Amino acid sequence: MTRKRVVLFFLLLLIIPLLCFGQTGKKATSRVSFDFMDADVRNVVRILAEVASKNIIISDSVKGKITMKLENVYWDEALDLVIETAGLRKIEADTVIRVVTSKEFEEDTKRRLLERESFRKDRLERQKMGEEFITETVYLSYVSPADMERMLKGGESAQAAGQQRKGFLSEYGQITQVQWNNALIIKDTRENVTNMVRIIKEHDKKPNQIQIDCKIVQATTNFSRELGIQWGLSSNQTSKALGNKEVLITGGRRATSVSDTGTTTIESTVDMFGFRSGGGSAIPYNVNLPAAVGAGAGGTLGFFIGSATDSFQLDVQLSALEDEGKAKILSNPKVITSDNKKAIIQQGKSIPYKTFSNAGTQTQFAEATLGLEVTPSVTKDGFIRLDILAKKDSADFVNTSGGEPTIDKKQASTLLYVRDGETAVIGGIYERTEASGENGIPGLKNIPLLGWLFKVQTKTDERTELLIFITPRVVKNLYTNEG
Repeated sequence: MTRKRVVLFFLLLLIIPLLCFGQTGKKATSRVSFDFMDADVRNVVRILAEVASKNIIISDSVKGKITMKLENVYWDEALDLVIETAGLRKIEADTVIRVVTSKEFEEDTKRRLLERESFRKDRLERQKMGEEFITETVYLSYVSPADMERMLKGGESAQAAGQQRKGFLSEYGQITQVQWNNALIIKDTRENVTNMVRIIKEHDKKPNQIQIDCKIVQATTNFSRELGIQWGLSSNQTSKALGNKEVLITGGRRATSVSDTGTTTIESTVDMFGFRSGGGSAIPYNVNLPAAVGAGAGGTLGFFIGSATDSFQLDVQLSALEDEGKAKILSNPKVITSDNKKAIIQQGKSIPYKTFSNAGTQTQFAEATLGLEVTPSVTKDGFIRLDILAKKDSADFVNTSGGEPTIDKKQASTLLYVRDGETAVIGGIYERTEASGENGIPGLKNIPLLGWLFKVQTKTDERTELLIFITPRVVKNLYTNEG
């Protein structure tokens, strides 16, 4: 039994303090009850101060009567109610409470504001006279003096002394750039100078160096085919059905001249003659639709059929051309720049062209360049922000204007985020041109199979593909000391 009592005693010792400390949130002020009628306000305030054991000062201007009945309220609540009801104000400072009239409270507030303003003006005057200023020279390693001054002044240009500033300078503080040794001379209060020196050290850091590798790949494939035919037929026969009349079949011809002896010179209307190998009369061609063959392009096959007396002659030439080509152009501009600094690299030609105006004829130049413009910025999570313009302009001497070549432009401009060392395709253009043509004699060229004797056919297929690749890399050993 005695053992149980001992255990219970120790449990109570542990529980009772916990219960006592757990009673939080209760107001630690005394409760009071009052019932006054036409009581002097000064006396009521003194009684409340005595209950709370507070030091109190009551202004001589505090006067008036008050009637009140309060039951079991906190003394500070009762004091606030009395002061508010009587139109008074309370000023607390540590353990002392001042009770004044509203007029005295406003006058006291104005007096404090005037004192602060006077102190501020006095301090500004001393700053203007340079009594509180110190001067310190800060040398910069990586940031230009102009950029650092702009930041310290809140991004604004230089202002006259005494004007309000948005940056870290006081109204009469000054910053002077020293370009020849990359430094700033700062004149300001000691507190401001110390703060600006700390900020300069935080931001005058070695910038990241970024290498941008751009590959512009242009692939071109072209295919063309032409099939053509040329033939002439001449037949000189006597038809018994027509009463032994002469029947002549030949190609188109026209007389160009007649000599005194009666010899007539003729020419073919299709500008083509056929003839027997080794001699014989010329045959004006009926159809002249060749493929565009020539030296190093295509080929022809010809054959001739004729009688011994040239009463029947047929001269035929078949021509065919097929052209297929592939080309791949790789352009690889590469540049290194600092973080948030634009870099430009380009190579090309200036194409001259003439302009005409009232001032006369002038020669100007159009740029046909391979170029890369990029502004990189390294983010905290390992990505590189790229504001980039990649272009490949070239002179097109096939399509001209007034004898001057046009400019074939290919470019991509974009803003993207790429992880360090990774490659991104920022643009691509795929272009395909298919064309087919047929030229021949109307009606006859549409006859199945036989139509090939009266037409020439062409077919072309051109494909062009452009891809632009970007690979940014942070150069980590650019500042390595190698000796």
